[in-house]
Amino acid sequence: MKLLFVLLSVFFLTTPVAHKDTPLEIDSQGNIIGLPEEFSPAKFDFDKKVLQIKNKIVVFPKCFHSYFGQNKNRMFLSASWYHSKKNMPYYLNFEIWGNQTHNSYQILIDLETLELIKINKQTSTENSLISKKIELSQNCLDAYQNGIRITY
Repeated sequence: MKLLFVLLSVFFLTTPVAHKDTPLEIDSQGNIIGLPEEFSPAKFDFDKKVLQIKNKIVVFPKCFHSYFGQNKNRMFLSASWYHSKKNMPYYLNFEIWGNQTHNSYQILIDLETLELIKINKQTSTENSLISKKIELSQNCLDAYQNGIRITY
């Protein structure tokens, strides 16, 4: 019996656990609910396309606006700040579904610097989810980077 306990303990301690993002909410004033205090205040203004995390803001340039669409009810936020930063920084994930329910955009942003990590277009089919990285123009990337500001 002890041997079985030891073997099961070793199995569960060495088996990797799948990482899952923490879902977030945006209240009617644009406050992002669900992040830890170290990332407060956290706000997103959907109409102006402005994100604030702690003392940094980013104004999304016009080249990003089409990814957000027109319907904020089809936008979902999640984040991860409890994993090792060795492979991936702490991040905020915008998942925005278009009018076609099979397509969405995923915008990943570094929670600490607000730098863009990547944008993907995701297409779901009956049996799979296909994710393709969107390559932005240098002008768009520069406009994004220039839109990051420290507020205090």
